Amino acid sequence: MIDVFKNFLIKLLPAGFKGRIKKAITSFKSRYPKVLIFFNGSFSTSELLKEIDSRIPDNTEVLMIHTSFNNMKPMFRGTVNELLDALISYAAARDITLVFPGFVLGKNNADIKMHYLRKKKFDINRSPTTVGLLNECFRRREGVKRSSHPSHSLLVLGPKADEILTDHHLCDTTFGEKTPFHNIEKFNSVIVGLGVYFYRNLTHVHVAEDLLGERFPYPVSPSHETVPVELVLGNERVPYDLKVFNKELSGRRNLFILKKYMGKEHLYQYNFKGMPMFIAQPGKVTSTLLHLAAKGITIYRS
Repeated sequence: MIDVFKNFLIKLLPAGFKGRIKKAITSFKSRYPKVLIFFNGSFSTSELLKEIDSRIPDNTEVLMIHTSFNNMKPMFRGTVNELLDALISYAAARDITLVFPGFVLGKNNADIKMHYLRKKKFDINRSPTTVGLLNECFRRREGVKRSSHPSHSLLVLGPKADEILTDHHLCDTTFGEKTPFHNIEKFNSVIVGLGVYFYRNLTHVHVAEDLLGERFPYPVSPSHETVPVELVLGNERVPYDLKVFNKELSGRRNLFILKKYMGKEHLYQYNFKGMPMFIAQPGKVTSTLLHLAAKGITIYRS
C-alpha cells in the first residue's frame, strides 16, 4: 500500500518533490519495518521461489529478472546472496537460462552521457552495473557472460547464453534486430519483476521501437550527438560512439497503455505480501507494441 501511495504522489507532485517523497518513504520503511510486516506479512527465499515457479510456464527456457532489493525489504527475510544462489540453482535445475540487466546508466541511473564523459571506458569484465545490488552480485558470479553494449548490456548464465549474446556493440540498434533483447524472443521467455513495477522497469518496450526505426509513429530516434567510449572486450580495445538519447522521453512514457491491450496471462502487476511484482512475456510485449504502432498508437504522450 505504501508503494502505491508513493507512486500516486510522484505522479501528482512537481518534479522537485519527487526525490523528497522517495527519500521520506524509504526512511519510513527502514525506521518502521515492523509496521509494514504487520500489514503485509513476510516471506522467505523458498516462498518467493515457489511464487515465481507458480507464475511462469513449465516450458520456460529464459527467465529475465528485474529487481530492486530495497523494495523487497522489509518483507523479504533473506539476503542478496541467498536469493541469488536460489535463483541460479532453480534455473539450473529446470535448464533455464537466467538473464539480468547489466546496465550502466550513470548517477541515479539518469545520466549516461555524463557518466561516459567522465569514465570514457566500458570494461565488459570489470565495469559494475548501476541497476541494483542483486544484478551486480550476479555479474560477479562464475560463468556469467555479458553483452558488449556500454549502457544496456545484459548478463546471462545458462544453456542459451551463446545464442542470446551477440556482438551487441556491432548491432545497428540497442534493442532491435540481432540484439540480446530481441534474441530472447526466440525462446519461451518470461520477464519477472521483483520489488519493481512494469510501468517503470520494463525495458523490453524499446524492442518494437528499434525494430521499426523511422517507421515508428513517434520521434524516439537518438540525436546525432554521440559520446566516445572505449570498449574493453577482454584483450581487445574497440572505439565506440555511444548515441545520446533524449532524456525528456522518459517523462512522456505511459506504459499503462499495455494493460489495456494485453491480458493478465501476458502482463500482470500485483503485490506479493506487500512487495510489488510483475510477470511479462517479452515476445507478446513486442508484438502488441508493433500492432499498436501500425495504428499510430504508442506508449508516448504527445
